[in-house]
Amino acid sequence: MTYPGETETITYKRAKSKGRKQAILNQFQAEEVHHRLEECLCPDCDGDLKEIGTELKRQELVFIPAQLKRLDHIQHAYKCQTCSEKSDKDKILKAPVPKAPLAHSLGSASIIAHTIHQKFNLKVPNYRQESDWEKLGLPISRKEIANWHIKSAQYYLKPLYSLLSDILREQSVLHADETSYRVLESDTNLTYFWTFLSGKNEEQGIILYHHNQRRNGQVAKEVLGDFKGYLHCDMWSAYRSLDEDEVTLVGCWAHVRRKFFEATPKNADSNSLAKKGLSYCDQMFALEKQWEELAPEVRHQKRQEQLRPLMEEFFDWCREQYVLPESKLGRALKYSLDYESTFKTVLEDGRLVLSNNLAERAIKSLVMGRKNWLFSQSSEGAESSAIIMTLIETAKLHQVDSEKYIVFLLEHLPNEETLEKKEVLEAYLPWAKQIQEHCR
Repeated sequence: MTYPGETETITYKRAKSKGRKQAILNQFQAEEVHHRLEECLCPDCDGDLKEIGTELKRQELVFIPAQLKRLDHIQHAYKCQTCSEKSDKDKILKAPVPKAPLAHSLGSASIIAHTIHQKFNLKVPNYRQESDWEKLGLPISRKEIANWHIKSAQYYLKPLYSLLSDILREQSVLHADETSYRVLESDTNLTYFWTFLSGKNEEQGIILYHHNQRRNGQVAKEVLGDFKGYLHCDMWSAYRSLDEDEVTLVGCWAHVRRKFFEATPKNADSNSLAKKGLSYCDQMFALEKQWEELAPEVRHQKRQEQLRPLMEEFFDWCREQYVLPESKLGRALKYSLDYESTFKTVLEDGRLVLSNNLAERAIKSLVMGRKNWLFSQSSEGAESSAIIMTLIETAKLHQVDSEKYIVFLLEHLPNEETLEKKEVLEAYLPWAKQIQEHCR
C-alpha cells in the first residue's frame, strides 16, 4: 500500500535473450586462430612444456571489405572432323558466350546492380559512390554511373515496367500519391513523381512510379488508362477530375485525423472540439485494427454494423459545430464535410482500407532519396529512376532481394532473343517461379 507523498519504486530485471548471439555466430563459417607460446619452456626451471589441451576462449566476426575480381570469358572453338573431311571448308563451332548488359563498358551486371542498390536502397548519391569505387581501384565517374542506370532502364527494364503498368491497370483497387521533384534540364521549376500501387489484398502487388512535368488530372488519366475500380487518394483535384463512372475515389481518413490533430491545442481538455473530432477518428482506426485479419466479406459486414453508425454520428457532429471558417478547426470541419461521400466510400467494399498510408509510404522512399541526391540532371535520368524504383520496390513487396533481382535481370535479359513478347517478360516478374527461387 502506498500512502500520500510516498513513491513506490518497481524494479525488475529484463529477461536476457538466451542463445541469440551464438545463433548469429553459427551462421558463419569458422576460421581458427591458434595462440601458442613462442617458446615452450617453463619460466621456473627451463624444462620443456608439453601441450595438454586447447580451449575456445572467444568468437568474433571480422569485416572483410568488398573487392573486385576480373573474369576473363574465354570462348572455345571446335572443329568437326567428319564434316571438314567431306567439304572444302572446315566446319567450326563456337561455345556461346553470354552478352554483357552494356558493350564496351566497365559496368558488369553485378557492378551496375550494386550502384543501383547503393543509390535507390541506401540513398547514396552518385558523387559519393564515385569515391567509394575509386578506393576499390575502379575509376568511374558519377556521370558514368548515371549513364549505366539510364541505358539499363531503357534497354532491359522498361519492357518489364510497361508490363507491370498493364497488370496494375487490370486490378480493381489501387492507391495513388505524388510529390515534387527537381530536374535541372526541365522547362519548369518543378516536375513530379507519381506512385500508383496495388491494394493491400492483391496477390500480384505492384508499386509503380511515374515521372512527369505536370501534376494535373491528365497525367492520372494517362497512367491509369482504362482502369475501372476504386482509387485510394487524397482530395487533390487531379484525382477528382477522373471519370466518376469508371473510377470511384476512396478518401483517406488519415488526412481527416491529421487536420483535427493539427487543430487540437497542446493542453486541450475533454471539452475541446478538435479533440472530440480526433477521438472520432481514433475510434474508427481502432475498429479497423480489430478487423485487420478478417476476410473482406466479414470486414464489410462489420463495417455496416459498427463503422457506418460511427461515421454518421461523426458527420452529424461536424454539421452541428459553428466555428470560425478560417481557423484550423474550421478548415478540418469543412474538409470533412466537403468530401463526405468520398470518405464514406470505404463502407462499400471490404477490400478497401481507411487510409492511403500505403501510397504515402511508397512515395516516402523517393522523398528520402531526394534529400540525398537532390535532383536529376535530365528527364531521361528521372524516367530511368521511376523504372528502377518500380522494379526494386515491387521486388521487396514479394520478399525478393532487390539487388539480386537486378543482377539476375541484367545477366539474363540481354541474352533473350526478344523482349517484346509478354510470355518472355512474365518469367522475369518478381512473383515468377525462377525469380522466387534465385533472388530470395
